[in-house]
Parts: sequence; C-alpha cells; structure tokens
Amino acid sequence: MKRKATASHRKSQKVTDATETAFFRNFPFLSVTSVAFCFSLLLSVPAFSAGGAKFSPRKIYDKAAPAVVTVICSGPEGGNGELGSGSLIAENEVLTNAHVVIHKSTGRPWPLVRVYLKPKHMTGNPDKDLHHAIVARVAFYDRTLDLALLKLNHPAVGRPTLSLANPNSVSVGDPVAAIGDPEDGGLWTLTTGIISAVIANLGGVKGRYGYQTDASINRGNSGGPLLNSNADIVGMNTMMARRAPDGLAITAVNFAIRSDVIRAWLNSNAGMDIAYANPVSAPINSPEQQVAQNNSQPAQAKQNSAVPSASNETALVTKKIPVSSKPSTPAPKTAPQALPVQHVTITESKPYNRRRLLLKKMHEMDNLEEEMHQEFLQHAQNLNQ
Repeated sequence: MKRKATASHRKSQKVTDATETAFFRNFPFLSVTSVAFCFSLLLSVPAFSAGGAKFSPRKIYDKAAPAVVTVICSGPEGGNGELGSGSLIAENEVLTNAHVVIHKSTGRPWPLVRVYLKPKHMTGNPDKDLHHAIVARVAFYDRTLDLALLKLNHPAVGRPTLSLANPNSVSVGDPVAAIGDPEDGGLWTLTTGIISAVIANLGGVKGRYGYQTDASINRGNSGGPLLNSNADIVGMNTMMARRAPDGLAITAVNFAIRSDVIRAWLNSNAGMDIAYANPVSAPINSPEQQVAQNNSQPAQAKQNSAVPSASNETALVTKKIPVSSKPSTPAPKTAPQALPVQHVTITESKPYNRRRLLLKKMHEMDNLEEEMHQEFLQHAQNLNQ
C-alpha cells in the first residue's frame, strides 16, 4: 500500500534533491549510483590476504612484535654504529640484513653486536625500552644477497619465533605489515601497506627476488620482517627508492627480499632445514631453485664468514674480536648493475647518541619534505600566473 506524502516529507525531499543537485553540479563526473557503490565498498569490504585470513594489523603486531628485535652494532669503544631490525627464527638465531651487521668500510662484522628484545609494555622511552640485551655474533652472511644470520650468546627463552611464508601464497595487492625501528620513529613501529609488485633481480643482483611495497619503511627498518595476515615473513625489508636520476622525489616505493631467497640461502649456506609455514606446492622452475643454482656459481659466490663467539658481553667490549673477512669463495669481480633509480640502503653506518639510539641527525639525507613543499609552492605560483 502506498503512503500519502505529507507536507513536511515533501519539503524535506525538496531540500535533499537541491543538495544532491548542487553536489553533482560541482562533480559532474560522478553519479548517485557510483557514489553509493563506492561508499558501500568502504563500509563492507574487509582486507584479506591470499590465504583468506582477515588482515588485522593489531593481531599481527601482538603475534609478531615479540619476535622482532632491535639490532645495534658498534665498535669496542662506542662511537659510530649501526641500528637495524631483525627477526627471531629460533630461540638463539636472528635473521637480518648483512649491511646492518657488516661494517661498510672494513667489510667485516662489527666487533660488538647486541640484540634487544621487545619489552612486554612499551613506554616510548628508548632508555627504558632497550634494557633486555643479548650479545650476538655474526654466524653467516652474504653481502651480495644482503642476508645475515646471528647466533645469540644465550637463547631468548619463551619468545615466539617467525616462520617464512611460501611466496606462492603471496599476490600483488595482498595487505602486508612491517615492524621495525625507522629513523626518527619509535621502536618496534608498525606500518601497513600492500604488495605493489614482484621484482626480479632486486638491486640488479641476479637471483635476489623481491617485493615492492608501499608499507612505510625507512632507515632502521633494515632486516625487519614484512608480514602477511598470519604474521609470517613474506620478505625482509632491505631498501627504498627515494630519488629519481633527474632529482625528483620518489615516495612509497620500498623493497623486501622475498622469503624463498631467504629460505634457499639458509638451507644451502647455514646448514639449516627451514620449511615454509603452511607449505604449498612449489612450481617446477621456482625462483628458489634458481637462487640455489646461483649460489653454486662463481659469479654469484657467497661471502660467508663465521665469527668466534665470546663468553660474555664484557669480553666483547674490552677485546677486539678476531674476524676473518676472507670469503669462502671468490667474490664477484664486477658490481651488479644498478637499477635506473637511486636505491638507498635503509640502514647505514652513522653516529648515534647512546641515550636515544635513534640517530636524529642524518646530514647525508636531503630534506625531502621541504623540497616537496617548495615544489608545491612553485607549482601554485605557476597556476596563478
């Protein structure tokens, strides 16, 4: 049965029609149907990974953050150092980037490597939050693939560990989360984004497959995990693009080394037998098989070195560690070809204040925000002319 419209209803309808008419006059390319459809998507579509699990940043953080560590390297007398991130893959093993723990100038592991465990309750004060340290040594590393495995002097008992996700379960568009210690940011920072693209030969290195992501990462995130909705490692955050050859700023283009590259390296170089979380069938000619083949070729020779362990932290502080920098096989004679844009290693050697540990002043990085602001003002002036 139809209801007869009242006077107040007709008046309200006229006001609504007038409002809609004014709105769509300003935006002629929109329609009522398109706006309603987009709005319904915003309200009703949750984020899911390829595996079908709902993407919950909070649940991922609660599960994975206790297994993410802060890695701080320094000389025996302090001074310049390195700050990065890492992932516990066993009670006494941490996975991180080689450039975090290998001195850029000497090509050797830093004399003192400390791994800090996340406190149960974060205060936001580095002096208080960075109190649970474990001395570690660099057991294996590969500067070409930019991978390193640390052995802890004593196990992180009771801590969860992270597993590697099978890349066959990862697709472009999947939501991901990054946890690490970005420059000028907080410790154990959580950021989110998506898998933006699949990258072959990341940084021009053959066999180093990776993902591009728009999840916000910065220097200090090096070695930290890029996680799926199950809090499994899909990649290791390792580099970012920040400037094109013509000087134009690049944003939200970051890169992670893929999990199959990490797994192949651990299994073939560190003598481990790492399985994927929730394994699925691998393709016949998988990138992982290609990585294993590359590791056996002289052109892609691994640069592994074992560092003698120390009995306690004091011995490391007062005594220089005898480190052999000679690779087990010859290193490539020619540097890999660089990608067309300038990639910046997320963590670099730099001085840090021991009390704050977050490296506030980095002179080698241009102030991109100011540059973008100036470009915006210039663009606005051109429009007004």
